[in-house]
Amino acid sequence: MSKGYLVLGIDLEGINENLLERGLNLAVDRVIEVGAVLWDFKKHAPLQILSELIDEADRLPISDEVKDLTGIDDEMLRDWGLKKDHTHLLLKNLQGFMKRADYIMAHNGINYDIPMLGAMFKRHGLEMPEKVWIDTARDIIYPKKFHLRNMASLEHAHGFINPFPHRAVTDVLSMFKIAMNYDFQEIVKLAESPKVKIIAKLRAPNWKDPNEVDQFNVLKNRVAKSGFRWNPSKKEWSKEVHKVLIDEGAIDFSFDWSIES
Repeated sequence: MSKGYLVLGIDLEGINENLLERGLNLAVDRVIEVGAVLWDFKKHAPLQILSELIDEADRLPISDEVKDLTGIDDEMLRDWGLKKDHTHLLLKNLQGFMKRADYIMAHNGINYDIPMLGAMFKRHGLEMPEKVWIDTARDIIYPKKFHLRNMASLEHAHGFINPFPHRAVTDVLSMFKIAMNYDFQEIVKLAESPKVKIIAKLRAPNWKDPNEVDQFNVLKNRVAKSGFRWNPSKKEWSKEVHKVLIDEGAIDFSFDWSIES
């Protein structure tokens, strides 16, 4: 088999202090479920599957929101969740999975799975293997008509429904079902490319001139629809892109832009 086709998909379910408003707090946020699938992208098939609930002693109580979303509650974790020594063994096993894989894949992994998993490895005195992570929220170029990047929207856009959403291993399998629709080498190319920030060049109009204001608003809407986001503190419209797309001339907008120096 050609090198580069074994991918370990990972998904975590967690209990977080205040993820939506404040982001991760790795001092108190804890993993409550790990799902991992070693997938052969050449054969389009899973090779090994790992799925475990985890009951870390210092975790926060399961909130109603997490229970409603995942179906996981405190009783389930007490009865079935791995405790300290067994969690350590799970992570050792996961280390082996990660070392066998050519790449690791997660959805929105850069913002959640990677830091959460890295913190758990650290708590257990273990090293998380260094690998290139593929993020299916960033490293797949979806059709423009797919406006949303959350898993439920992407599943629907690709013609299926995950019958067990927000459970780790079924989310991994759904992620692979989505990714199989795209060229694997193109996905890897983007995953291995550094990201750079580009800034849209918008000149403020003469606010007393209605024509200039109208032209400015048309351009601003075009920038926003191209995925640029307004940063009020820096007073700029920007977005992150894969550098390889700039190098290949694949980035093309109908307005001026520059790479942040």
